[in-house]
Amino acid sequence: MNLTYLRLEILRIVRSPQFAIFTIGMPLVMFLLFGGLFGDTVLPNGTRSGVVTMMNMAAYGSMAGALFTGARVATERTEGWQRQLRVTPMRASSYLSVKVFSAMAMALPVVVVIFAAGMLRGEHLTAGQWVTALVSLWLGALPFAVLGLVAGLHGKGDTVGAVTGAMMLPLGMFGGLWMPLQMLPDWMGTIARFLPSYWLGALGRSPLTHEAGIGTAVLVLAAWLVVPALVVLRRFRLDTAKL
Repeated sequence: MNLTYLRLEILRIVRSPQFAIFTIGMPLVMFLLFGGLFGDTVLPNGTRSGVVTMMNMAAYGSMAGALFTGARVATERTEGWQRQLRVTPMRASSYLSVKVFSAMAMALPVVVVIFAAGMLRGEHLTAGQWVTALVSLWLGALPFAVLGLVAGLHGKGDTVGAVTGAMMLPLGMFGGLWMPLQMLPDWMGTIARFLPSYWLGALGRSPLTHEAGIGTAVLVLAAWLVVPALVVLRRFRLDTAKL
């Protein structure tokens, strides 16, 4: 992987105002909003609802930060930058790796900011719980980084952002990140268990609620990583063959 290109890519993203507004600002506002709506009642498992809301919104922000890499990839394809890179010595694997790692780099600060807001709201966890949840939510965002690449390699620069935003709606709602699945119809709970967002949220909550099925969460997220990765490799090879 080209570390110089990765550094420049991350700097380019961080300097973009859209990064602060949409990638960090929106999940933070949603956390404060939903945290106020659901209050701080104690759930049957002994966990405060405010802590669960914090984990769910951190999962949503991590997912969003990783997914939106697709918009940057699509813009590069549309503007011809990706074509220029293909005629350089840079390998396809290096280019794709930089995009995935930059997406993961964007997922991390969202979780950190929301956790910091949670601390200010009075959410108390042990050091081990904070660290475990942070690492779980960050690594769990990897499938979404690859899904973002799928969208970016198949779409155009002026449409992928809207498509990604549209993807966030069902992933957040049906995945149980916006509101507890117990408040939703049973059929939505069934759909949730097929979505990567549901299992990402489960990973984040596991250090607190000790939910069962963490092994299943890892397997489902792994499947959502491998299959889109194969799609990305095939699409990139087809685009390269057109040169």
